[in-house]
Amino acid sequence: NAELKVALGDAERELLSRIGTLASVSIIGSESLSRRYPVAEYYDIHGHQLGDVLYTPECYAAIGTAVFRTIFNLKRKPFKVIVLDCDNTLWKGVCGEDGLRGIAVTEPHRVLQQFMVGQLNAGMLLCLCSKNSEKDVLDVFDQRADMLLKREHLASWRINWSSKSENIKSLASELNLALDSFIFIDDNPVECADVEINCPGVLTLQVPREPASYASFFEHIWAFDHTGTTEEDRSRTRMYQANAQRESFRAQTPSLKDFVADLLVRVEMAEATEDQLSRVSQLTFRTSQFNFTTIRRSASEIRDFLKQGNAGCLVVRVADRFGDYGLVGVVMYETEADRFKLDTFLLSCRVLGRGVEHTVLSRIGQRALSSGKRFVELTCLPTERNLPAREFVSSLGDQYRSQAGESWLFPAEYLAGLQYNPDEKTRQGNDKPATANEEKPPLPPAFGFSISARSEHLQRIGEELYDISRVAKAIGEFRLGTRGLDEVAETEPFSGLETVILNIWRKVLGRPGIGLNVNFFEAGGTSLKAVQVIAMIRKEVKQNLSIVSLFECPTARLLAARLSAAPGSPSSEPIAAGAALRGQQRRSRAMRRTQ
Repeated sequence: NAELKVALGDAERELLSRIGTLASVSIIGSESLSRRYPVAEYYDIHGHQLGDVLYTPECYAAIGTAVFRTIFNLKRKPFKVIVLDCDNTLWKGVCGEDGLRGIAVTEPHRVLQQFMVGQLNAGMLLCLCSKNSEKDVLDVFDQRADMLLKREHLASWRINWSSKSENIKSLASELNLALDSFIFIDDNPVECADVEINCPGVLTLQVPREPASYASFFEHIWAFDHTGTTEEDRSRTRMYQANAQRESFRAQTPSLKDFVADLLVRVEMAEATEDQLSRVSQLTFRTSQFNFTTIRRSASEIRDFLKQGNAGCLVVRVADRFGDYGLVGVVMYETEADRFKLDTFLLSCRVLGRGVEHTVLSRIGQRALSSGKRFVELTCLPTERNLPAREFVSSLGDQYRSQAGESWLFPAEYLAGLQYNPDEKTRQGNDKPATANEEKPPLPPAFGFSISARSEHLQRIGEELYDISRVAKAIGEFRLGTRGLDEVAETEPFSGLETVILNIWRKVLGRPGIGLNVNFFEAGGTSLKAVQVIAMIRKEVKQNLSIVSLFECPTARLLAARLSAAPGSPSSEPIAAGAALRGQQRRSRAMRRTQ
């Protein structure tokens, strides 16, 4: 019904638009569901008529997979870097042996490169890690017109003959990012094993042997999903390239003080606008090192916070002689009678060690004074990763610390005059806040996937469970393989009809050992599963049957006999079947009387 289809589409868009404004709600629309997990036959007319069970088992498998995939990505720590091998990954062949013109950028390799450009635009950093001559590899990027990936897309690279695990650690140190935010992609199982063993936090993926499978493989690696993209995400590579220039400049300056002075750092602070709230929310989730309370908020929850009459949200933008860092800081606060009370104070680690943190608090002190407030209250809740924040606030003066130890009450006048002295030796005063790959306690599993098993699970999903027929089959095999009934079939099926019904029962109940004379409801059958059984019988046997029949004939043998005795049944032995049915019913009634 074309008219109904249009109306339903409009209704869904309106529904999703309104739901999108609700706090802590993630949306799975039918369009994204059907794109990722297309189902040939999703509507179950028999299940609909019998018990409002609208969809086929394959469609429910698609919905369940999409739900689980979404939850997995909401609960996991975000990935930030993709490290790519080159030979036989980004192109076919070995550039050092086949030469610049000898390698082939086939259509599947272009698909992979296009996918990576999409990841770049979603905020991921792209790096190379290749055992090669650096010149040979960079010539491919610079001179091959058929390469979709260009040198300007790359945040950094390690092209040498060292082990790939050591090179990835080196990249993590350079980018100041933890190893568990890295994804490594290679065609060589030995290289993948090296990284899995020596960098266990890295998600390691081996590309399929057949390049034709690249498209489906990468589409179904859950780790590449992104919930939203901000302007800062799209310009992240450029920011890291500018940071490399800063590091080079830092190496040439005689002191940290000279370096900071010559950077010409500019800090801008202003009230957050509506179009900045998604970035503010992103920072609350992503920032861990310099985050005083680690309160995570969606954009909707930030709006709710700001509806309080005494609440505000300031955003911090930073730039210097090498470029714009973007929106890198957030201060959320509440005003009380004599103070500003900071609910959230966070800064991206990219701008630490430049005096930005001192400037922000100085501006807060000035705002407090101009509003007639005497104090600024700041809470710092310790976490396993926010040591830079704790060291910074302690360096400002523990005499302002409360007895409880987690809050500081600073005079606004003191903060207003705060200045950064790079030469002052404090525990916090170094130009790098923390090493990216320092040893940290292991994170808890993300929705059932331990870090050690994460690569294996996601590799299998990408290689094997990329369409819903495979997913539905795997679900059935898992259920049949892990749930069994102690009783085995005491007799073999008498007819083909008994075999069909018994197989339906085993599939719906997930019990491979169920026998012909086992009561459906005693074996775990429910009214919902009864609807599924009757719908499948109608579809496969082509006979109408009501749910009442299942209650009257609760074993596979009884139900097969009922169907064989029905008018128009294809059974060749209706009289024998009818006699069997009556005999089974008499035995069932006798058993109930005995019980």
